[in-house]
Amino acid sequence: MNEFRNMLYAIDLNAENISSVVYALEFAKMFNSRIHILYVNDPMAGYRHPTDREDTIALKVRDIVPESLLENTDIIYASVKGNTAEEIVRYAKDHKVDLILIGHKHRVKLYSAMFDSTDVNVIDSASLPVLVIPEI
Repeated sequence: MNEFRNMLYAIDLNAENISSVVYALEFAKMFNSRIHILYVNDPMAGYRHPTDREDTIALKVRDIVPESLLENTDIIYASVKGNTAEEIVRYAKDHKVDLILIGHKHRVKLYSAMFDSTDVNVIDSASLPVLVIPEI
């Protein structure tokens, strides 16, 4: 079995429900892994979070997850600008990530047929394992 020592979780700061971050941190804790929490500010995707600094990402995560998940967890907060899927894959390659974790929001079939989703684009582009976590 692969050892996942360096994980990447792509966070959407605009999402109303990002329960997948809890699962991502639990997964990192289970494997005793470092986890990069990455926000991609994609100007072509419409409205984006007004700030994309690492401290803002950390505050959002602290508001959502139990403190016990943050204790003794090696977390790196990062942000980049560009196409979301491309930047996630590029960041993973540049930082020697073993596993990408990404949330998935269920969409109706018509929406899915008309628009690409970031998680599908990452799966199609990445040359490493991708774990998709449904948003609850």
